[in-house]
Amino acid sequence: MKKTLILFASLILLVFFQSSAIAQRGPAASPTATINQAIGNTEMTIVYSRPSMAGRSLATLAPKGDVWRTGANANTKISFNKDVTIGGKALPAGDYSMYSIPGDSEWTIIINKAKSWGTEYDKAQDVIRFMAKPTKSENSVETFRIDLTDFDNKAKDKAMLELAWGDVSVKFPVVVKN
Repeated sequence: MKKTLILFASLILLVFFQSSAIAQRGPAASPTATINQAIGNTEMTIVYSRPSMAGRSLATLAPKGDVWRTGANANTKISFNKDVTIGGKALPAGDYSMYSIPGDSEWTIIINKAKSWGTEYDKAQDVIRFMAKPTKSENSVETFRIDLTDFDNKAKDKAMLELAWGDVSVKFPVVVKN
């Protein structure tokens, strides 16, 4: 009986200290965001982490010419429940990772089938690559953002996917079949 009581008390203390340690970590430096968006009759989901500039430069955080996970922490995940055309390239329905290669006059957007973590990019897993033009934003974006903009309200079959951070905005089309 005494051993059981000691074991039970030890378990309670272990749970208490473990909970206290987790609570002291605080909020994530790059919080995770999820976008669930319908474009026409197609469902799109994006899951990514949102790093902040925090006084740093975009060139340091997403170096030009290098593959970037297009966010922070885990690689950015993008999925469609139906076939789409993204950046002018056909993409079958499914779950993918999205990477990018920043540049001055154009960015390379990479849709990759690997389910790897963060910076563990494998070029052999690329499904499609396409180019997108960056533009300078009037307002600086402190915390990285992915958004869907410019919906076609008449045909309801396309929108622009935007990557925005610092003073850079990169948009490319997502087109669906209704």
